Amino acid sequence: MFKPYENATESHAIHDLTLENAEDCVSLYGNLQLTKDQAGLQAAKALQAVLNEVVKALESAPDLPEAVQREHGGEVENPFL
Repeated sequence: MFKPYENATESHAIHDLTLENAEDCVSLYGNLQLTKDQAGLQAAKALQAVLNEVVKALESAPDLPEAVQREHGGEVENPFL
């Protein structure tokens, strides 16, 4: 199971939505369509379970800071151009 903020090399996918773990951040990117059918219900529950774990981890964190300072990578020149 996806354990937020614990394993910086872990990622998890729900269809085309990717969740990436870091020690100070959980990133979500991609595409997830929650269709009005059984598949949509399963995908919604999977997303809900992950987000519930994120909330639980944040609520139980001692001394949770107001904001985390993160380095944003600069632009990298495209080697294919």
